[in-house]
Amino acid sequence: MYRTEKLVYLEALISRLKVDDEEFSSYQQAYYRSQAGLAGELKMQRTLADYHFPGPYKIFYNFECINEKGFSHQIDALIITTRFLLVVEVKQISGTLFYKPAFHEFARQTEEGVIENFKNPFDQAYRHQLYISYLLSKWGISLPVLYIVINANIRTKLDSSLNGYPIIHLSGLPNFLEKLYETNGESTVNLMDLERKLVSISRRLPYSKNVERDRLRNGVLCQNCDFHHVMYYHHGLWICPHCGVKSKEAIFLALHQYRLLIGDRITNRELRKFVGIDCKAVTSKLLKRLKFEQFGKGRGVYHLIPEDILERKNE
Repeated sequence: MYRTEKLVYLEALISRLKVDDEEFSSYQQAYYRSQAGLAGELKMQRTLADYHFPGPYKIFYNFECINEKGFSHQIDALIITTRFLLVVEVKQISGTLFYKPAFHEFARQTEEGVIENFKNPFDQAYRHQLYISYLLSKWGISLPVLYIVINANIRTKLDSSLNGYPIIHLSGLPNFLEKLYETNGESTVNLMDLERKLVSISRRLPYSKNVERDRLRNGVLCQNCDFHHVMYYHHGLWICPHCGVKSKEAIFLALHQYRLLIGDRITNRELRKFVGIDCKAVTSKLLKRLKFEQFGKGRGVYHLIPEDILERKNE
């Protein structure tokens, strides 16, 4: 299953961050929200896969780019047709949703009665709409640019304060699209040309936080124990002292986390400290088996952890 850069990073971070860290809870909540958001996006993708578009179309999922002023845009879905272009913002918020338009305040009330404010999805989607409209104008393309906020949680209630605002439950998306086709006439836009232009500006945006090295736990952590216990190395195997699981591959996930949270360069000394091996010769043999590229000379030697480190465990 596809996972966003943010979700992958946060998963690594909460696995490594010390439990007593003052920000552990906030990062954990961010991870849960990211998980829920991805689940909502996948529901939307299934709904759109089942919809029969009346004409040519293209859908960009997780469209990301940086505008000319250096600010990023992350759009859950960009639906392009010869009649309209639709910016889709997906939410998976539970409870009852409320809106105070005069204050641009978007909130939800939980089943326990707690009221929490959220980032206003209308302002988010409107910002994307403005930028896409600007791009089309710049490219000399005449096409209506619209936006909709989709709530993918079937149990969520939309308060009457949201009446008249562009937000619907996911089940209403096909009907919403049908109305857009009825109210927007056919254009002469070259869909393939527009697609190429959008592809040319899109780029994956890395997600990271500046977390100090000493806030992170060392060790090859046991995935079978939800990363609670540190494994030890014995005759080519990583062994968990708690559950007894043995693995040759556990090192790959540990180094993947190191690459995400600390960096892609690692020395023999840093590896010894990180995985808990005291002997330099044993670590040298381990690095040789990993077949990492080596750079530098003498004390300046370091090894490059490849981006596809997790895929290498199957080699």
